Amino acid sequence: MEIDFTSVYLQYAPDVRRFVCYLTGSDDAAAEITSETFLRAWTTSGRIREESAKGYLLAIARNLVTDRQRRGWRAQPLALDVTAPAAKPEAKRYLDQTLAAIQQLPDKYRLPLVMHAVSELPYEEIARSLELPLATVKVRIHRARLQLNEILHPTETVSVKE
Repeated sequence: MEIDFTSVYLQYAPDVRRFVCYLTGSDDAAAEITSETFLRAWTTSGRIREESAKGYLLAIARNLVTDRQRRGWRAQPLALDVTAPAAKPEAKRYLDQTLAAIQQLPDKYRLPLVMHAVSELPYEEIARSLELPLATVKVRIHRARLQLNEILHPTETVSVKE
């Protein structure tokens, strides 16, 4: 079933922008790449199917981020205020640490994790978007979570003084 492009944009543009922001750490880059994503989707010769529109758009965005990285563009530390103004300082600090930790993950772990946790895509849709087997997606998300835990809560080593 063919869908209305305006409704697709209104429904998915915030998700695409947030996804790109997590990948790049830059709100400006996220805005540019989001625009480019929808431009490419609109000018494509194929039709966008409603059941896979979000995954399709995130795949385009991911490819655009990868293209920028190949041309020498580097991700910036995520400097967004994504908390509510009345958030407790310790909650904001933990969120900032978590966002910084996500930026430290290798792309092969960060992409599926962000697609699942932030964009709320099911594993099957992530597998189709990244062109990976379902089991690989599940393993990468699991490993990403383990790495995040290790970054956020490193094991403390106790030094023995004699």
